Amino acid sequence: MGSLSIEPHLTVVQIRERMYSCSNGHHASYWQIVLTLSSSPGRKAKAYASLLGCSERKLYRIRALYNKEGADFTNKLLWGGRRQARCLMSFEQEEQLLQTQFTLALQGEVLVAKQLRKAVENKVGHSVSEDYLWDLLQRHGWSKKAPRPQHSKAAASKDKQEAFKKKHLNDSVQQLHRQSP
Repeated sequence: MGSLSIEPHLTVVQIRERMYSCSNGHHASYWQIVLTLSSSPGRKAKAYASLLGCSERKLYRIRALYNKEGADFTNKLLWGGRRQARCLMSFEQEEQLLQTQFTLALQGEVLVAKQLRKAVENKVGHSVSEDYLWDLLQRHGWSKKAPRPQHSKAAASKDKQEAFKKKHLNDSVQQLHRQSP
């Protein structure tokens, strides 16, 4: 690729002032790229990348954004993080929905994910994924709690288990007394 050129939206002094006054480290590095491109034009991207310690792709991306948007290009940075509001409900709406489900659970109804999913889908107006449901619960500090499963015949053999524990505990204690001098 050819040499990189940059539009003269700001002077070198103004770019340097913006770079030094920038509180965000990433934005300062972007201003450093713009400063380098404007103060020493005519080089190839590979030379700039080795000088600045960044990738050629990043150079092209920052240069294109600066040329297009001008001095306020840092306000238009869109890569990284959530780019769109993907939440289907606000935090308060989610909290209110969970509170109603919680009151139903306190009245004796068992709260399961299927019922909660139906309630969320009714509120939103379309189907939601299981991931959204679990993320919603995690956002509000809920966790999956269920009693440990037990076999149906486990209660009948509980007495046998206790008798076995007593017998073998006594046997092991007696062996310890015999072995110690």
